[in-house]
Amino acid sequence: MKQTKHRDDDPQWLQFYTHHIQPFWQQHVKVQQLTRPDGVTLAWYLYRPVHPKALVVISPGRIESGAKYQETLWDLAQAGYAVAIIDHRGQGLSERLTPNPHQGYVDNFHDYVADFAAMMQQLNVQYADLPKYLLAHSMGATIATLYLLHYPHQITRAAFSAPMFGIQLGTIQRWVAQPLVQAVAVVNRWCRPQRPWYVKGAGNYQKLPFASNELTHSAARYQVFRELYEAQPQLKVGGPTYRWVAEAFRAIHKVQQQAHELKVPLLILQAGGDTIVDNQMQQRFFTQHANASSQLVHIDHAKHELLMETDRYRQPALDQILAWFQSGAAD
Repeated sequence: MKQTKHRDDDPQWLQFYTHHIQPFWQQHVKVQQLTRPDGVTLAWYLYRPVHPKALVVISPGRIESGAKYQETLWDLAQAGYAVAIIDHRGQGLSERLTPNPHQGYVDNFHDYVADFAAMMQQLNVQYADLPKYLLAHSMGATIATLYLLHYPHQITRAAFSAPMFGIQLGTIQRWVAQPLVQAVAVVNRWCRPQRPWYVKGAGNYQKLPFASNELTHSAARYQVFRELYEAQPQLKVGGPTYRWVAEAFRAIHKVQQQAHELKVPLLILQAGGDTIVDNQMQQRFFTQHANASSQLVHIDHAKHELLMETDRYRQPALDQILAWFQSGAAD
C-alpha cells in the first residue's frame, strides 16, 4: 500500500522520514563501486525493483552525495522507477582528489563527464530494454549536458533542477572574474601543485545555521541534510578551489556554445529565488536549445535546491518531473 508523507512543516514529517524513507534506502539501495583509468574509485547507488517501468539516473550538484537524495529516490520508487545516483569524484563516498578532503576540486571538468559516461555504460547493459531518463541538479546538470552532447547515449528525456549554466558572481563582472580565476589557478598549479587554494572567502565544511542558508526554505529537510553529514563526516565537502571554479567556467562556456546541438527533450526547473546559479544564463541556454518540445518552468521565490525545498516549492517541482518522465513513455 502506498504510504503518504506529511508536509515538511508538520512535526510528523521527520518521523515519517526516519521510519519509512531512511529504512527504505538502507534496505533497498546498494552502493556500487567503479574504478576509473586514472585510479580514482567512484561510488554510486542503485535501487533495482523487480519490474521497473523505466530507469532514472541522477547527477547531483557540487558537494552533494547521492545519500542526500533519499527522499527523491523514495518518491521515484513510489512511481515505479529504478534509480541510479552517482557520487561525483571528490565528493560523497567517491575518492577525494586533494590531501584536504574538504576541498571542492577537479583537475579537468571533463573527468566528471567521463565518469558519468562510464556508469551509464554499465547501466545501459543492465537495463538494455528500459527507457532511460536523466535527473540532474546544478553542477550535475552541466555534467549531464556535456554527457548528452559528447557521448552516445540512450537518454530519451532529461529534467534539470536549477542547472549551473551560469554562476552568480554578485557585483563582479564575468569578464573580470573568469580571467582572474583562471590566472590564479595557473599560478597555484605552478607554485603549489599538490596544495590547491580555496577561492577567497571559502574554506572547509561548516555547518551553517538554517537562518543563514541559501539552499532551502525547509527547516526540516535542512536538518536532515546536516544531520546526515554529521553522522557520516566522510561526506563533507567545503568551498571550491580556484581550479574547480576555472574548470566550471570553461564547462559553462562549452554548454552555452553547444546548446543548439542538444536535441534531447529537456525540462528546466528554475528557482526564482536562486542566489547560487544565474537564471538569465539558463534562459539564454533554453533559447538556443534545439528541441521545440522542451520546457522551462519558473518556480517563484524557491531557493536553489528545489528537491530539498519546502513542499510549497518542492511538490510542484516534483510533479513537473514525474509528469515529464511519464510523458516520455509515449516518445
